[in-house]
Amino acid sequence: MHTLDRNSVACPQCLQQVTPGWGYDKLGAGEKAEIRTALLAMQVYRCAYCERRTGEERDEGHIEHFLKQANRPDLEMAWTNMYWSCQDERTCGKHKDKCDRPAGSGAQAEFDPAHLIDPCNVDPDDYLEFVPDGTVRPRAGISAGHEVVAKETIRVFQLADSAYLRRSREDAVRPYIHAVDAMLPHGAELLRQYLDSVRNSIHTAPFATAIRHYLKGLMP
Repeated sequence: MHTLDRNSVACPQCLQQVTPGWGYDKLGAGEKAEIRTALLAMQVYRCAYCERRTGEERDEGHIEHFLKQANRPDLEMAWTNMYWSCQDERTCGKHKDKCDRPAGSGAQAEFDPAHLIDPCNVDPDDYLEFVPDGTVRPRAGISAGHEVVAKETIRVFQLADSAYLRRSREDAVRPYIHAVDAMLPHGAELLRQYLDSVRNSIHTAPFATAIRHYLKGLMP
């Protein structure tokens, strides 16, 4: 999960002037395609939450309401409440919408939306740390309030417990670890040149945050 800039794309025309009483379920395929295209551009064809690559077809992901339509019908047509999420039933938006159990502390227990990271409004780096082995955890040294948000975000979107995501993040980081290990014996200058060469390219990669967090400790 990383910061997203909603101002990097224009609000879809179909959401700019909404007729009173006109809900999301009234949108046609063309209008939803317009929303999908804008979200994919903003997110560089990745899930807003887990960062896996998604395709542009409608069955390769779904338009996700950050605040559930059932809970906030006033925001069902709000551009600021929409993301593109993967289709994995066990993680991300699909799992979030299953978290409605009113008691207990399990994976599908209810949550307070204020305890989730909204990647267009806050920087996930202030809360989460991605480790080269594919795991994710609350960032060390954060406040108690930030730790609650970090833990709830990890739980509700199932960013830590998914074996697929752990393995995918580890696989994404591994080539960079191998490259760094190969360059270290040849001196700091070669390593610096390598880091400079990848610094601006990794932001479009799947699981870019895991890669970036690994490289951040090496970058001057």
